[in-house]
Amino acid sequence: MNFAKIEQWCKKNNTCISALEKKCELGNATIRGWETSNPRLDNLQKVSKVTGISIEDLIGEDGKE
Repeated sequence: MNFAKIEQWCKKNNTCISALEKKCELGNATIRGWETSNPRLDNLQKVSKVTGISIEDLIGEDGKE
């Protein structure tokens, strides 16, 4: 899971992860939990739709392009 991409998007868009979770209609601390666990595909799709980050980039390893 490429959590760094989500953090970068949040910084660029001047928002916090909790606000992104609300916009994606996800539970509190769902995205933060992806640092240590694998997300469900439907949740990845929600984040991808809101952020414009492809699912491929979201599931890629941190630091790899």
